Amino acid sequence: MTPLDLPSQYEPFTRVRIGSNMLENVKALATVGGNVPLLIGNGATPRVWLSIPADRTGSRWYPLVKDNFSSHPDVKVEAFPKRIVVRTPQGVVLSALRGNETVLNVQKLDLRPFGLNIYSDESALYVMGNTLAKNQFRNVSVVIGVETGA
Repeated sequence: MTPLDLPSQYEPFTRVRIGSNMLENVKALATVGGNVPLLIGNGATPRVWLSIPADRTGSRWYPLVKDNFSSHPDVKVEAFPKRIVVRTPQGVVLSALRGNETVLNVQKLDLRPFGLNIYSDESALYVMGNTLAKNQFRNVSVVIGVETGA
């Protein structure tokens, strides 16, 4: 297994709740073909890194948001004390609230507008056809990794 290529400024939250899942000491939610599409790091305001496939094969990836700064005019990052929201013209793709210094609650996640079948609701996390509900993940690098056909 290859180590994750994470930004040096990224510090994961100790605990993250997404859907009905609790993540503790987890570095990344998912990998797709070895790439990490989303990171939500600890900070006074949660810090977001979002990468998307730059081609249909998923062999090249484009950094859309780096540490809360969007590289595309249609993607807006709204940073509030303890809260982060990422919007596109289609709507909110990420909304997360920092509960305290070490806990993050992901209220909404939907990466489908970017061609990634990763989303959540209050009951589960859905990753590329897999449903994760009522799980606890502790001391792992990645919750779920999927390969691409590239």
